[in-house]
Amino acid sequence: MTSFDFEGRSVPIEPGDTIASALHRAGVRILSRSFKYHRPRGHYCGTGDCPNCSMTVDGEPATRTCVTPAVPGLSVMRSTGFPSADHDLLSALWWMRKLLPVGFYYKSMIHPREFWPAAEPIIRRLAGLGDVDVHTPPGEPERRYHHPDLCVVGGGIAGLTAALTAAEAGSAVVLCDEGAIGEKIPPGTLRNQVEALGVQVRAHPKIAVFERGVAFGVYEGPLVPIVTADRLQLVSCRRLILATGASERHLVFEGNDLPGVWQGRGAALMAGRGLKTGHRAVVAFDSDEGLEHLSSLIAAGVEIAAVVAPEAMTLRLPAGLATFPGGSLVAAKGAKKVRAAIIQSRTGLTTVACDTIVGSLGLEPRASLLRQARAASVEAIAIGDLARPGLKAAAAEADGRSAARGSVPDVAVPDLPVCPTSGFVCLCEDVAVNDLELAWDEGFQSTELLKRYSTVTMGPCQGSLCHSHLRGFVEKQAPGTQWSGPTTARPPARPVRLEDVAAGARYPLEWHTALHEKHLAMGGVMEWAGAWKRVERYGDAADEYRAVRERVSVMDVSTLGKYLVNGPDVIPFLERLYPCRVADLKANRSRYVLLLNEAGYVFDDGLVASLGPEGYYLTFTSGGADVIESWLRDWAETWGHDIRIANQTATLGAINLCGPRARDLLARLTAEPVDPKSFPYGGIQWMTVAGIRCLVLRVGFVGELSFELHHPRLESERLWDALLDAGKDLGIRPHGLGALRLLRLEKGHIIVGQDTDFDSTPHKLGLDWAVKMDKPAFVGRTALRRLEAIEPNRVLRAFRFDEAPLEGAQLLMGAERVGYLTSSRFSPALGHGVALGWVYRTAHGWPDAVTAVDGSGRSFEGTVVHGPFYDREGARLRA
Repeated sequence: MTSFDFEGRSVPIEPGDTIASALHRAGVRILSRSFKYHRPRGHYCGTGDCPNCSMTVDGEPATRTCVTPAVPGLSVMRSTGFPSADHDLLSALWWMRKLLPVGFYYKSMIHPREFWPAAEPIIRRLAGLGDVDVHTPPGEPERRYHHPDLCVVGGGIAGLTAALTAAEAGSAVVLCDEGAIGEKIPPGTLRNQVEALGVQVRAHPKIAVFERGVAFGVYEGPLVPIVTADRLQLVSCRRLILATGASERHLVFEGNDLPGVWQGRGAALMAGRGLKTGHRAVVAFDSDEGLEHLSSLIAAGVEIAAVVAPEAMTLRLPAGLATFPGGSLVAAKGAKKVRAAIIQSRTGLTTVACDTIVGSLGLEPRASLLRQARAASVEAIAIGDLARPGLKAAAAEADGRSAARGSVPDVAVPDLPVCPTSGFVCLCEDVAVNDLELAWDEGFQSTELLKRYSTVTMGPCQGSLCHSHLRGFVEKQAPGTQWSGPTTARPPARPVRLEDVAAGARYPLEWHTALHEKHLAMGGVMEWAGAWKRVERYGDAADEYRAVRERVSVMDVSTLGKYLVNGPDVIPFLERLYPCRVADLKANRSRYVLLLNEAGYVFDDGLVASLGPEGYYLTFTSGGADVIESWLRDWAETWGHDIRIANQTATLGAINLCGPRARDLLARLTAEPVDPKSFPYGGIQWMTVAGIRCLVLRVGFVGELSFELHHPRLESERLWDALLDAGKDLGIRPHGLGALRLLRLEKGHIIVGQDTDFDSTPHKLGLDWAVKMDKPAFVGRTALRRLEAIEPNRVLRAFRFDEAPLEGAQLLMGAERVGYLTSSRFSPALGHGVALGWVYRTAHGWPDAVTAVDGSGRSFEGTVVHGPFYDREGARLRA
């Protein structure tokens, strides 16, 4: 006989055992302690829908042991309880529950402010589900992509029939079920039928079957991610059928969480393995399935102390059983386990001694994936018990066949349960009925607000048990209103490991420009710039710097964000988007712009250029290139502007041609005039350069004469080679980011993300000139207006040093720390160090002289400089 280790003892395994069933056979009744009050919790659902059986298995916490097969050699331990789950001193919290009302962490330990940081680690420790072993090396699961005609989620009668029908018609099908097919169904005719269909499905060449495959979400596409033992299966399908079935309705009454309270299916599954749920049971049911569960318990040798069922069903019971026709369960009594059940009947309250309470009182569709699909505007067909809980096998087969052929079966709206008066609504988060009542009285009067405040439906089961009871509670408080609607369903529908979600993503995403191979061939040393690989230098960074200042140079700037925007409302749109004026921008001219969020903080910058009737051409930083589109579209939709937005970041390359001889070189490759009068600083023109149509911008980020050549990406290599060939006699040399950082710093130009912070306003950055507060409206204007009345506590300043401190150096004025450096380099052109940094206002005002102390321990005396360090009048870039 094989076995596994359970907290130092050997537990035998029988064929077909889960970890939980093997533990039950070994006499273990307390499987965990509850999240908040550390109440004892035992076997309950048997289908993975509740949190009660969560344990740490082979070092992995939060493993649902009722659906995890027992295999030899496992190491199993309960994750909660001090000193043990059987004898947990922390269960005293239950008797202190009046001190821990719903939302107590929002109300308590606020003053003094130092109290919460001290209390938080203790609360985390008391409420955790087990420790993650950070020393265990992570696995390396792979991801695999599938593109079937049909994806079926759920391996019951309806799902299996749908998969077979579609496959026989020639469709490629992916089917998944979170367990082995049929294993969650108690032994009997239905299970035999499901297992027989499973054999056919596994054998069909057009069907890929993923058993123990957890479909945890539905995304646009549709895309269904499925976690299997060693892979993340990403299924992009043409059609989606959801056959996720239904679970038994959660039993809510006083004491409903005691070990010994079972859902009917969990008890019947245990009986099917030859195990008794207890010695003496009270059974409540209202369906034929419940009657079958009763028969399973009797066959397993369980003494039936009482049966609670509708009057018509009690007439079908075996003779000799004590019955309560039309009665209801009111409470379970006991301390660490069930000792008695209290039943409400026509004659009043009756206490029945028992050690087990089994309830089959309705079904709830497992609708989380269906709700996710609707939220994502994904067309998904619901069939079987998901569509109409309690469906007979023949009707479920008919559903599967019709759905596979394109028909959409009817979907019933299940009745909400009667609002309970006591008991735990949410087993995951220890939320009881009285917690919901208190939260309601405090003003949280909708399902969404109650969810957020009380955390009901937010535990591991994601509302599988408690969602309908939450809605039933709200419906009772506010009947007929919208407040009892379903809460928002979000992935994951089932708990999944981050390791599985990140499968196949062990390597960072790496974006290349069209010139990447050219850079490598020229000896380029690459570095990360966000998700891009860009050239830091080609060898001698000092000579690259001199090429820009003294001769001519080129740089690949294809990573810039590039957008074409036009349409009837393009001018009012851009006026509201940018803090500068746009309407007065003449055709073929550009302007430096800041991008502000609603709080008035700078999060990007770039250029806006007028193309005349063609619209406007917008550029953004490399870091903002891939997120700006959503920002533009969101504001356009919010304001209702009729505009067109074309993201050209990926389709256009860009090369910056710069240096005193840049005009000479450009004139060699184009027939268009490039003299200062024909093409002034800030101008923008369409030109043919080396036979390639380019949109050319006169810019000045490096402080020298510069032309940015925006061109079709497929022409990047040809244009790059033409520039280098034509500039050989001019001493051309490409430069990388290392030289660029020094060049722009000499001009005092900021880099957003390096010199800015999360709350950098234009005023703090010294960029007030880029904001026109007399405009009627723009994003961030209201916040900036309010901030005008508040003197900033820190600003960005430029500093001159004899040498160059390291970036990040701390700035001191005497013994007082007054700021830090964000950028710092030694300037060969100026012969001294130049830097940008944040300084704080002191009691004596803004510092004019500082001492920089960097990581090397050296000190540097510096002074504040107003304006650019290099070419203060801007004559060189305007040449």
